[in-house]
Amino acid sequence: MYRLGIWRSEKIGSTRTLLGKTRHLSYSLLRTSIPVTPVDIARFETVIRTVQLSSGICRTTYPGRFRDLDPLVQTVLERVFPVDRSLVIHDLAASDGLLSMLWAERILGRFPGAQMTASDIMLYLIEAVWKSRETYILEPDGTPIQYTRAPFVVPLQSREHRAYLANALVRTWALRRTREVQSCASSVCWDGVPDYRVVNIGPWSFRQISLVHPTVLSFAENGRFTIAQIDGFSPLPWKCDVIRAMNVYQPYALTLERIRRGMYVALDALHDGGIFVAGRTVEKAAQRNDVTVFQKTRGRAHVVERLGKGFELEGIATEYNSDERLAPEHVSLASD
Repeated sequence: MYRLGIWRSEKIGSTRTLLGKTRHLSYSLLRTSIPVTPVDIARFETVIRTVQLSSGICRTTYPGRFRDLDPLVQTVLERVFPVDRSLVIHDLAASDGLLSMLWAERILGRFPGAQMTASDIMLYLIEAVWKSRETYILEPDGTPIQYTRAPFVVPLQSREHRAYLANALVRTWALRRTREVQSCASSVCWDGVPDYRVVNIGPWSFRQISLVHPTVLSFAENGRFTIAQIDGFSPLPWKCDVIRAMNVYQPYALTLERIRRGMYVALDALHDGGIFVAGRTVEKAAQRNDVTVFQKTRGRAHVVERLGKGFELEGIATEYNSDERLAPEHVSLASD
């Protein structure tokens, strides 16, 4: 048996096989034209939700996901800060940035001096095409995650079901060139995101595939909203008044120690009096957001609001004490 993939835009509506199985979509379909069209945006929003990184993390964000959260946070901010405050706001692990942009539209309209940064550890993928016949999709560090040779699209970080023998053979064929493509990709330097250049190295052609929503890229041109590549588990490069970390601290995917480090890094980066929003979206039949809003005062995090059931690990934040934090992290943060 075999399962054909989807690598052409006109086939994007046929995502199921005759047996009801999901077809793999080529991540190359995330590429958009210049200028961006409504068709580009619709295709991007379809494909981005199928992207799975080598870490196992999926890009599951979608419009309306925080429709109950944003008004709650807005109420807290208007209660805590004067409207003329030049707020520095950071949205961690923002994925494609669309929810950050929607949040920014609300906040920037109320706080004229505010600035917001939406960050993620990964803002783009790399498309590597060999002699116009075979396509590899790589993460920025060169890790291969997908291979396309029409009519097949196969993941490279996980094995195909044994029933799909032809797909398994295609995957095995693809793995023979991974070292070569990684070596060539390592010599390509990109000029930020997006970068529309095509870089040719021997038989390979490399393009950047932005993981940032096309509408967000346009919105970022206003100067008050920026996109940055930042690891939310390392000391942040500047102090903030507000930090949101939704769906970052996942207990099923991370150890409690790593979650503690991530939350404490965020709290370290807050000014005294700052607001920290942490929580998780529960994706079930009745989707909900379980969120806790904290305020940092006198080096401690205090609960000021809850949404849904509250963040299940809020106790980690309330144990935070800036006086007990290790000096090297303070020095690193302050020196920036």
